[in-house]
Amino acid sequence: MMSKLLPLSATLGLALIASLTLLVDGQTGPAGILQPRYLQQAVPTGSEGKLHIELVVKEGFKVAKRPAPKLQVNPTSQFDVAVGPFSESVASKDADYFGGFKPLELRIAPAKTTPAGKYSLDAKLTYFYCSERDKYCSRSVEALGIPVEVAKK
Repeated sequence: MMSKLLPLSATLGLALIASLTLLVDGQTGPAGILQPRYLQQAVPTGSEGKLHIELVVKEGFKVAKRPAPKLQVNPTSQFDVAVGPFSESVASKDADYFGGFKPLELRIAPAKTTPAGKYSLDAKLTYFYCSERDKYCSRSVEALGIPVEVAKK
């Protein structure tokens, strides 16, 4: 009877180790540590416009400066997008973490063939953060849908 239980427990142990390895290797933390708020004006067709994203750090967390947060906007034939750098608005007590963020600026130029309307740009926000209360650090990769409105000239 013991010989049958040993392989089962060994199999369960290996499954647990494999699951933990996946969690650590592809680790993404709880969503919403950096909470985006979109401040936009409609972008006129055929010209460049700007979209600002306010990034608010959830209470009880801090965001690491290194490696720097990164916003990647998926390429699209309807828009040309350039993302400005992340910069600090308020100095932090700890030089390794952001005290707050200045609004992130995106320069958006609709293609000449993009009609007026409402769109969403698919993006990925990657950053490292630490929980002040629970004393752990992790990485977060969050999918974003950035709203863009194109208006007639």
